[in-house]
Amino acid sequence: MEATLMDRVEFTMSAADQAASDAAYAALMEHERVEAERCKAVLAQVKMLVSEEVFSEIMSEIDESGYAYDFQIADAPKGHADDQGAAWGDTYVDQTTNGGHTGDEFAGTVSIPLGNGKFFQFGYSM
Repeated sequence: MEATLMDRVEFTMSAADQAASDAAYAALMEHERVEAERCKAVLAQVKMLVSEEVFSEIMSEIDESGYAYDFQIADAPKGHADDQGAAWGDTYVDQTTNGGHTGDEFAGTVSIPLGNGKFFQFGYSM
C-alpha cells in the first residue's frame, strides 16, 4: 500500500502553541464548570417553585432535548404554545433550526411555565 501525503507529514506543535492550546482548554473547562454550577442553581430554584411531578417531567424534558444549555428563569416565554400533555400545561417552543443541512438537526428554546408569570427556559440542540 502506498503512503499518503498525511502519512509522510509530521505535525509538531511549538512550545508556545502547546501552551496556548493548554490555556484555551483550561479556560473552556473553567467556563463549563461555572456554567454547570449556574444551571444547577437554576434547577434548584425551579424545584422549589413546582411540584415533584412537574419537576420530574421537567428533568425528562431536559433529558429528551439533546444538548440542553443556558438554563434561566425568564419573565416571558419564547416561541409558540404547544400542548404536549405535560403536567404544567403548554410548553412554548421557539425552534430556530428545523432539520438543518442534514435534515436531522434541531435547535431552539423551550419555555415551561412555573406560575406567577415566570418560565423555566433553556436552549436545546439535537
